[in-house]
Amino acid sequence: MNTKQYYYLSTIAEYGNLSYAAQALDLSPSALSKFLTECERTFGFALFLRYGRRLYPTAVGRYVVECAQKILDEQNRMLLTMKDVTGGNRNRIRLATAPNRGATIYSKIYNPFSRRYPDIALSLTELYATEQPGAIARGTIDLALGAGGFTDDTTDIPIAYEELLISLPAAHPLAGQERIRLEELRETPFVLQGPRHSIRILAEQLFHQAGFHPVVAFESDDVLLVDSMMHQAVGVGFVSKAHVFPCEELVYRPLDPPVRQTLHLRYPLGHTLTEPEYYLAGLLAEERLADPRYQPADDPFVTQLLETVRTPIAAAKSKSTLHGAVGTALQTVQEVNLDTTVMEYLIAIVEEQSLSKAAQRYFLAQPALSRHLRSVETMVGMPLFSREHNKLRPTSAGAIFVNNARNILRIENEMFAHTSAYHAGRGGHLYLSCDPLFAGILHKKVEPAFHRLHPELTLVFAEQNQEQTLEALSSSSADLGIFLSTELIHPLLKCEVLTLTELVYCFAVNQCPPCWTAGDPLPPDFTPRPQLFAEQGSTLRSEQNKLCAACFPAVPAAACEADLSLLPQLANLGIADCIMPLNMLERTQHLRCAAFEPPKPLYLLLASHVGRTLPTVTKELILLIQNALADVLELPKSKEQCT
Repeated sequence: MNTKQYYYLSTIAEYGNLSYAAQALDLSPSALSKFLTECERTFGFALFLRYGRRLYPTAVGRYVVECAQKILDEQNRMLLTMKDVTGGNRNRIRLATAPNRGATIYSKIYNPFSRRYPDIALSLTELYATEQPGAIARGTIDLALGAGGFTDDTTDIPIAYEELLISLPAAHPLAGQERIRLEELRETPFVLQGPRHSIRILAEQLFHQAGFHPVVAFESDDVLLVDSMMHQAVGVGFVSKAHVFPCEELVYRPLDPPVRQTLHLRYPLGHTLTEPEYYLAGLLAEERLADPRYQPADDPFVTQLLETVRTPIAAAKSKSTLHGAVGTALQTVQEVNLDTTVMEYLIAIVEEQSLSKAAQRYFLAQPALSRHLRSVETMVGMPLFSREHNKLRPTSAGAIFVNNARNILRIENEMFAHTSAYHAGRGGHLYLSCDPLFAGILHKKVEPAFHRLHPELTLVFAEQNQEQTLEALSSSSADLGIFLSTELIHPLLKCEVLTLTELVYCFAVNQCPPCWTAGDPLPPDFTPRPQLFAEQGSTLRSEQNKLCAACFPAVPAAACEADLSLLPQLANLGIADCIMPLNMLERTQHLRCAAFEPPKPLYLLLASHVGRTLPTVTKELILLIQNALADVLELPKSKEQCT
């Protein structure tokens, strides 16, 4: 495949709609639909399920799109690095962050930024907050993220606040207090950050206000070393709440009064952020505010930044803005469309150090291989090889190209190996996701009967609750799903009712409400008592929780939790109140059961995805399932009926 095809797949997944994706890619919907059909034929799987005008990736589709994006990221890195080493990249944003934060922040924002603006290089410099304004004023930094106060030399946009806490050894006499007044630590040694650190600058101001000079037992610019010395109980110190991780040897307490420092985005005074800078600023704000320990700043500008990052698709649904969202990325893909087979040829040139030997390896004519090489060099805009002593040597750009090409081929090979293995695993199989309550019946009645009809096919059962079954159907990892539900309709699924029962409230023995008689609904003012609950994770427990939340002001306490093999026995003994399917209760116990108002039917559903075309033999399988499960929710027979 080639990188343009991978970009098409990534764009289809991003928009979830062929028309919007085609518009973004400057293609007709029919052409993009034809591409997707051919691509699915290549993989041997449906990559997307179609429902209405929406496309939903299958389990295989999600994996393929993830690999496609990795390949595109690898190509972006390759092109930017090649331009850097040859001095050909003039488009660059120079970012500054505080030391020790830079690596974490950069690793999270690099990929989304380079996907949006693949022709713009992003460089990182670690500078203390006090050094950032000077670097911006000198023109060596374009955008900075740092803490501290406002400055006169830059435009400062507050994006968040981080509270300052006191770190104390667990054995410190003040460790039990809820808040600490700084003057209470007058005689306590401190472990402090270096004098350039924003927390140290703020700490010096606090010491001045408290009227004392601290005893500094240790200080360092290395915040990891400072943290280590705090953990060794060398002294107390100041720590941002955003960097606190609970441990046994330290306690963290807020100051009295509370102290916080401001996290700023900084850029040159009077400068208007370009579109890429604006998007980068939004990524930085989003990355920091994803941590709930930061308190967002109430600034409309920050809200606008976050909206730019979080709603790229919605903004792109009008034609006027559509190409703005993906235009530079599409332009790069159109200009540099790398075929993975050609990458193998160029790698062979490096390994053989000869065009003729590389051509022989792949049974190519040497002129044909030369044309492939010239085509790639034209696309990337720089020579990849030079001739030294009758041998071809990669240039600096060529060495980078070959290294990243190997990475791209590794990702692609793993992708095809994974999908081939998945295909082999599904060949000759039908996959069913079913509630554990009914798995035994299916194994006993359906599996052998189906095997007699189709011995070449294997039924694979997965015992899963309702939530897991819905996920399996939506991702196309299950062909059919059998599950209990109080709802008849589930989005994207074709559901058929196999049978049904009713959820009722069963009172404990001798605990029926006064003035209530058998057959009456549950009193509207009834206060529930401790309940018998099904085990966590089961479908019945999920439905019990939903009903309790909908019908009662507070969720009742649990008298007992039991699995479904034991729960009906406990309910029939009447040791506590419970919400149960009526069919699980003996007829003699129905006299202490109250219906909900309105009634709460519980359906046993057989479902498949509306966008999935199932094999013809599935009709016979469905008929077997219908016959096997038609009476599983019937009421138990009375003693008279049994005789």
